[in-house]
Amino acid sequence: MGTLGCINDMLQRDKENRELRKRNREMMADIYHRLLDTGKETDLSQVTVEKLEDIRRKTLEKEELDKAANFKAMFYLALGMALILLLVWLLVGCSGKPSGNNQSTIRSDSVSITQDAQTISVHTQDTICHLPVATQSVKDSVFTEQELQKIQNELRERYAHSEIKGTRLDGNIWGWGVYGNHLIVNLCLNSPEARAVFRNKIMDSPAIRFEGPTEPTPNNQRYTSDTLGIHLYPEFSAYPYTAHTATFILFNQSEHEIECGDPYRITYEDQHGVWRTLPIHSVFNSIAYIIEPGKRNLFKADLNPNVLPNRPGRYRFFYEIELMDKRQKITLMTEFRLADIKEAVRDSSDVISVEYVNYPR
Repeated sequence: MGTLGCINDMLQRDKENRELRKRNREMMADIYHRLLDTGKETDLSQVTVEKLEDIRRKTLEKEELDKAANFKAMFYLALGMALILLLVWLLVGCSGKPSGNNQSTIRSDSVSITQDAQTISVHTQDTICHLPVATQSVKDSVFTEQELQKIQNELRERYAHSEIKGTRLDGNIWGWGVYGNHLIVNLCLNSPEARAVFRNKIMDSPAIRFEGPTEPTPNNQRYTSDTLGIHLYPEFSAYPYTAHTATFILFNQSEHEIECGDPYRITYEDQHGVWRTLPIHSVFNSIAYIIEPGKRNLFKADLNPNVLPNRPGRYRFFYEIELMDKRQKITLMTEFRLADIKEAVRDSSDVISVEYVNYPR
């Protein structure tokens, strides 16, 4: 406020000085004209020179003072504006500046869940669904990029020595890594049970985020199992619903050499008649098999029952091949069944029931 008052005073004095110069000019003009009217050349010359010289000198002095006053006014005005901008910048910077050092940071929340005298931890951005909880407490945590790398290294060591066999996490993790501001763990099925097992048996850190489908996605795709003399069929028509693997045969009765690899997909029909993708690993070894005409190949597929316990019912197996001479890719599909049996059978007509049994998952 003091700076603004000083500026106002200087502007007022500048206005007064301009009015004074105007009056001086008017007075000079008046004196000049009156002296011309007297007709006395000698006195006119003397009076005109003296008066004009005095007025000119005073006017020049006044102009110098005015320039100095204007310079001071502009200086104080610029200084005031700079101080105001600096104050605004400091206020905005302090309100938006995160705590910590200059390294990139990440902010996340973790939720502690107490259930039946056992405490587990899940993340607030996880889909908790309807897990019964007694108490929840949320805490903010800040991690640097270097700390995230340390957490990832620690996760690698703990996973190598973890005891998760037979749990919902067995066969469920297909990778992890630091992406952006989080340590992302990729799951085949991102279920609340799997996340709880991970935090309880491997690592509990608010820096961890889980990615993957929270439920099996609908998939009603269909393809042929026999084309151009190439056949795909299961080794057995029915397997126990508790089986971990199923075997399939690719028989090449065409005139083409075919190339195939490890990738495959499996879908199943749920109790409502909706076909869904079975949660299995989508990362496979990069390998190629060449099957010549008249040859066949037997390979095994993982049913991943620990991630999502399988029910008896219909299943579909999808497999992609390529005709080597035509560079033509073909997707084949064959159906098989899981049943309430102890061993796989080639003829399932006597063991498959058309009624779905509500087996718990």
